[in-house]
Amino acid sequence: MPPPQEEQQQPHRPQGGRRPRPPPAPPPMAYSDDMVAFYDAWVGREEQIVADLTAALALPPRRQRDALAPLVDAAVDHVAAYYEHKARLADRDVVAALDPRWLNPLERTFLWAWGWKPALVFRFVEAGGGGGGMGPAQRRALEDLRAATAAAERGVDREVAAAQESLAGPRVLAALRRQAPRDGGEADDAVAEVGRSLRVLLGAADALRERTLRGVVGLLAPDQAGAFLAAMLRFHLGVRRAGRDWSPGHRGV
Repeated sequence: MPPPQEEQQQPHRPQGGRRPRPPPAPPPMAYSDDMVAFYDAWVGREEQIVADLTAALALPPRRQRDALAPLVDAAVDHVAAYYEHKARLADRDVVAALDPRWLNPLERTFLWAWGWKPALVFRFVEAGGGGGGMGPAQRRALEDLRAATAAAERGVDREVAAAQESLAGPRVLAALRRQAPRDGGEADDAVAEVGRSLRVLLGAADALRERTLRGVVGLLAPDQAGAFLAAMLRFHLGVRRAGRDWSPGHRGV
């Protein structure tokens, strides 16, 4: 007598024939809350960096160079850390990255392509006192960098305008109309494509900001770079404090 045929194992299904649902993704607000906590701590570190730079700039010239070199590197790395953390947020939730609620209203007035305008850093070369000691070759290189930055900004402006037009395109608008709020379904291909484009654009704008900062620092001597960075970061901290202390009932005169 032939052996009984083995029964084919059927995949287990819950009662009712429904497939188990995947675990819910963390709410987008959790990602944004993480950025808020990061930014608060980041600003605290920035205050210490400015204090260290200010103290080093007050040293005698012979001691100043050795003290400033690592502080300049630390300041540039500090700024880069912000862009790196924001990039991780954008990878998880690009919409949260495009809505920087960790910034106060006054900080938001300086936004260009979701961050500081790269050309703004050139103002702090003179403001920090480093511009006075620059030689002709330094000034020519700085002007070349300024021109290249302005051209790159115009390119980003065009990309931002194109992204805005894409958001108002018929395929995207039709997809948004079809989407029920909180339905948990996958976004329409058109919406997802715009999201990917925005993520790339945000990364390009932040890369330009960081590249411009590193370019300016690379053209300056340690004492000039220290004065430049101290002036730039001090300005940011002033904007941060003013925006934090600004009350809704305040009226300027």
